[in-house]
Amino acid sequence: MRGMFVAGPPSTGDGGRLRVHSAAARTFDEPTGQALNPTLPGYLADLTAPYGVAVRADLLELGVGHSYGEMCLPLLAELVSEERPADLLVLATDIPDARFGRATATVLSSHCAGAPLGFTVCDQGVLAAFTALHVIGGFASTGGARRAVLLVAEQPIVYHELPVPTQVPGRAVAVGVVLETAGPGGGVSVRRHPKPAQDGVAEVLAAEVARLSADGPPPTVVLGSRLAELVGDRGLAGDIRAYRGDQPLTGLWLELVRGLSGWREAGGRVLLADYDPTPGYLFSAAIRFDGPPEEPSFSSAGLTRPGREPSTRVRPGGRRG
Repeated sequence: MRGMFVAGPPSTGDGGRLRVHSAAARTFDEPTGQALNPTLPGYLADLTAPYGVAVRADLLELGVGHSYGEMCLPLLAELVSEERPADLLVLATDIPDARFGRATATVLSSHCAGAPLGFTVCDQGVLAAFTALHVIGGFASTGGARRAVLLVAEQPIVYHELPVPTQVPGRAVAVGVVLETAGPGGGVSVRRHPKPAQDGVAEVLAAEVARLSADGPPPTVVLGSRLAELVGDRGLAGDIRAYRGDQPLTGLWLELVRGLSGWREAGGRVLLADYDPTPGYLFSAAIRFDGPPEEPSFSSAGLTRPGREPSTRVRPGGRRG
């Protein structure tokens, strides 16, 4: 018999705040996990009929699409081992998975060392990963997770017309981040800021940077693509970097993978932030690095790294997209 997880009041466990231990990213150009499923057209027709949304029969006939399960499995094999198993796995998505009929986070958990509790955060736009990180922090603070895996994934194929304007990613990308408890002085803190008007987002972000700068140097600030469009370079001091590519959900977390080794070596703070106009929230995650890691912290198997341009996407073979 499998065990049952029961939710209840927070315990007074011996957990601590989180630190980023390692991260990896992969891109996928070939379809994964859903090609030419003969049951899919009927399933989608039933799913979309009540909403008057047209099914994309052309995409179904091509057999294109990417499954988040198959995209994230290589990251788990790379980041989590039997010697360092995980207690918790959280998958953050925005665009729907191309493989229907299964609980992807549960499947990933069954293939992850430690067989961790696994679930998905979705329907929150580009802020899903921040919510997932906040949830992981809650588990860690009560002693419920000493090692957790955050998986952030998006893919560009939607099998039906979109009922509202939605930014679809340019490629299928998966990012994995391993977090471990770091004791009382740990390094990750997530904040959801009160709903600011779009023209006030820059001021709210500047106040957050000032708060983090009160007891030390200004943090390196990395903006997601939605926030970069609104803020630009207005009112922010210090090292400001912005992702301006076509990966609305994973782009910010790709920048974490790319910068992690250097930030760990240098120490200091990094502030990741993004804004989604649909719910109207600004989220930020402050990460404190206390020095070099004991093990290599950067991996980018399957990911071509830009040189000094976080906003430039480079295709395999060096061709810019």
